[in-house]
Amino acid sequence: MEIQEILKQIELDSKCKLKRKISDVIDSLILPKDLEYFYKHYESLELFADESFGIRIVSTKDFIPTSQRLFPEGDVIWEELEGDISNNWYLIAESEEQSQYISIDLGEHNNGYCYDSFLDIHATPGESNIIAKSFTELLEQLYKSKGKTWYWTESDFQSYGDAYDD
Repeated sequence: MEIQEILKQIELDSKCKLKRKISDVIDSLILPKDLEYFYKHYESLELFADESFGIRIVSTKDFIPTSQRLFPEGDVIWEELEGDISNNWYLIAESEEQSQYISIDLGEHNNGYCYDSFLDIHATPGESNIIAKSFTELLEQLYKSKGKTWYWTESDFQSYGDAYDD
């Protein structure tokens, strides 16, 4: 499915709130094309906020390195992540109530891949599951799950492996 198609479906769903663009696009970063499209036209998106597994696609002001959001500077974990591949991972979605975060990779090798960045496993080799290979796929799967589950935890989810796999 194309990014425009999934966004049209989401916009028509009364259980989702797609917020139109009110601020500038993130110019300093090279974004995957589908994410660039999203941020050119929209500010943020709430998917099924009233459901147990509702989640928010962050606004441009919250689109920061995930490690910066999860770990305060000076934290031991912050220092351990220096030079790690996770430095290219940016916060794309969050459900603070569930301590669930999703990162998108802006690195060259896996550009656009999305990872489960649950608070306890973020940037942990062997536990950094690839949950989508594009922002569009992430939106499509989150929308399809209707806020009832984290789709990548379901038994029928076809794993893409771990972000740290070669």
